[in-house]
Amino acid sequence: MKKLLALVCAAAVALGLPGCGQKAESTPTSSLPQDAVLPLVDQADPEQAMEAIYAEVEIQDVQQADDQILLEKFFIDPSQLESYTVWYTSGLYGIADVFILKPLPGEGEQELAILREQLEQVKLNLSREVENYDIYNASQIVQEAPIFEQGGYLIMLMVEDTDAARRAIDQYIPK
Repeated sequence: MKKLLALVCAAAVALGLPGCGQKAESTPTSSLPQDAVLPLVDQADPEQAMEAIYAEVEIQDVQQADDQILLEKFFIDPSQLESYTVWYTSGLYGIADVFILKPLPGEGEQELAILREQLEQVKLNLSREVENYDIYNASQIVQEAPIFEQGGYLIMLMVEDTDAARRAIDQYIPK
């Protein structure tokens, strides 16, 4: 029995495990809950927001939209935007589309309303597209996709975990 105990302690020491004569290292524990919101940023970083969102998304074929895709697939005129970051999927493996659009400076409420309507139309078109082949809850994800304004951007989150996506947006785009 003593030999077995000595063998276990020797293995624990060799593996760097605490116990058997080795002092355990203390690791600092955070006093923040896991779902705590990280501090807001001063400068918006939509690309980092996308990276954070898609780090949690397990869908294949995520692509980044360019001017041609934005215009031809989503019917949004890129010349009406100061900048945009749009990542989308084909729908073959589910839906995970995120739009972060920044209207041109000085655009009024009417132009913003038109841009919001265009995002609503994207939702409607995609809803029709997935209604007959609801892969991985795509139909519900599309129908429940929130569209909101934050930090001068108009944002649409078409992902399964909109709460996690919203936390990423809050982290990288100031309110």
